[in-house]
Amino acid sequence: MSNQTIQTPTTNGMPSGIPFIVGNEAAERFSFYGMRAILAVFMTSYLHMTESTATEWAHTFNSAVYFTPILGAFLADIFIGKYRTILYLSVLYCFGHLVLALNESKDGLFWGLTLISIGAGGIKPCVSAHVGDQFGIKNKHLIERVFSIFYFAVNFGSLFSTLLIPYLLEHYGPAYAFGLPGILMFVATFIFWSGRNKFVHVPPFGKAYFKTVFGKEGLSAIGRLIFIYAFIAIFWALYDQHASTWVYQSKSAFLNKDINLFGLVEFTLLPSQIQAANPVLVLVLIPAFAFFIYPALNKIITLKPLIKILLGMFMCVLAFLVAAYIEKRISSGIETSVWWQFLAYLILTMAEVMVSITALEFSYTQAPNQMKSTVMGIFMFSISLGNILVAVISNYNNLHEEVKTVEIGTKTYISIKDYTPVKGEKIEFEDGTGLFILQQNSKTSLMDTIPLGGTYLVGDVDAVSNRFTLEDNGWHAIQTIKKSELPKGYKVVFHRFKHQSYFYMYALLMFVTAVLFIGVALKYKGKTYIQGEAV
Repeated sequence: MSNQTIQTPTTNGMPSGIPFIVGNEAAERFSFYGMRAILAVFMTSYLHMTESTATEWAHTFNSAVYFTPILGAFLADIFIGKYRTILYLSVLYCFGHLVLALNESKDGLFWGLTLISIGAGGIKPCVSAHVGDQFGIKNKHLIERVFSIFYFAVNFGSLFSTLLIPYLLEHYGPAYAFGLPGILMFVATFIFWSGRNKFVHVPPFGKAYFKTVFGKEGLSAIGRLIFIYAFIAIFWALYDQHASTWVYQSKSAFLNKDINLFGLVEFTLLPSQIQAANPVLVLVLIPAFAFFIYPALNKIITLKPLIKILLGMFMCVLAFLVAAYIEKRISSGIETSVWWQFLAYLILTMAEVMVSITALEFSYTQAPNQMKSTVMGIFMFSISLGNILVAVISNYNNLHEEVKTVEIGTKTYISIKDYTPVKGEKIEFEDGTGLFILQQNSKTSLMDTIPLGGTYLVGDVDAVSNRFTLEDNGWHAIQTIKKSELPKGYKVVFHRFKHQSYFYMYALLMFVTAVLFIGVALKYKGKTYIQGEAV
C-alpha cells in the first residue's frame, strides 16, 4: 500500500474493497441510527427535558454531525488521506458511545454526543468519497449502482437498530441501549481495518490541494454546488424531524400504535420504533425507483439529477401535510391509526430516495478529483444548516409566560399571569419547579415520585377563573405534590405555532423552496470528474 502515489483503479468489474466498505457502513449506521433513534425519548422521558429543549439538542447534535465533515475532509485531503482519517476518527467515535453508556446524565449526553459528532461527522465525507475512489474509467458505469448499494447498507443497518435499540431502552435501560451501538461501532472499525490491503488508496494532496481548491476550476465547482446545496438545506430541515418532532407526535396516546397484519401477527410499536418505517421503505424503494419508477418517468421527462431532487422536494411537502393532518386529529383527542404516520413516512422516504441518493452521487461526480472529500463535506454542511434552522425555529417558537398560581393535588390547576391557553395546547416546564409528580411505574405498578419537568398538555380551561388542569399526553390528570415553593417569576413555555400549524409552516417553506428551485434544476450545467480520467 502506498500513501504517496495515486493508485488508478484498473479493474473492469466490482472493486475488491467494496464489500469491506459496505460492511463497515452497515455496522456504523447500526450504531449511529440506533443511538439517534432513542435520543428523543431518552431526553424527554429519562432526563425530563421539554420537547422544545430536546428538539434543540437533537438538531444541534445533527448540525454538529454534519458540520464536522468539512473538517474531516480537510484532514483527509490535505494531511493523512481518507483511509487513516476514517480509521482514527472511528476510534474516537467508539469512545463517544462508551460515554453515553456509562453516564446517564446531561453531562454524559453532552460529552458523548460531542465525541460522536466529531467521529461520525469527520468520517462521513471520507467514506462516501472513498467509495468513489475505488472506480476508474473502465468501471465508472458501476458507480451509480454501488452508491445505491452503499445507501442500501446504510438503511439495512439502521432498520435493525431502530427496532432493537428502543426495545433495549424500554426494557433494560440506557446503559444497554447505548452500549450495543458502541459495540457495533467497534465492529465497523474492525471491518474497515480488515480491508486495508484491498482498497485503492488515494493519498493526501498536501499543498497541491490548495492550488486545486483556490484555482479557477475548484472555485467554480464549489460555487456551482454551494448554490444547489442552499436549496437542499431546506429539505434536510424537514427530513431530519422524523427523529424529533415526528417521534413526539408518535408519543401521543391518541396515536394508536397497535399493528394487526391480517390477524396473523399482532404487536404494539414503541413511539421511537415507528422510525423503522424509513429504512424498511428505503430497502423497498431503492430497487423500485431504479427498475420501475425512474424508467417510467424518463418516458415523460428527462430525469437529470437536479430534476429528481426537485421532485423529491415536492414529495417532502406532501409528507408534512400528512403530518399536519395527524397532529390536527390527535391534538383534538381523536384516536388516529399509526398507519397514517406510515403514509407520511412512505412519502418522506420517496423524497429521500430522490434527493439524498441523487445528491450524494451528484456531489461526487461534480467534484474535481483532488477535492472529492471536501465537496462531500460541503454537501453535508447543507444538512448541518438545515438542522440549525430547525433548532433556531424551535427556540423562536417558544413563548415564555409567567405562572401565577399552582394548585396541587389529585388534579393540578394552573393559571398563567397574562395568557389564556386552549385545551390540548402543549405546556413545558423546565427543571426547578419544586413540584413533584406521582406517576405509576409501568413495570412495578408502584407510584414513583419524579420532578415536574417536561412537556404536558393543557386540560380543561375555566374561562371565569382563567385556570386549567395539567394533563399527560392521553389527557389524564397529573397528580402533583409540593416539596418546595414554585420559584418566584417562574415561566412556562407555550408555542407560537400550535398543533398542525407547526407542520403547515414547514410544508409552506419547502413548497416555496421547491418552486424557486425549478429554474435552477432546468438550467444548471456542470462538469463530471472521475478518478483516472483525464479532464
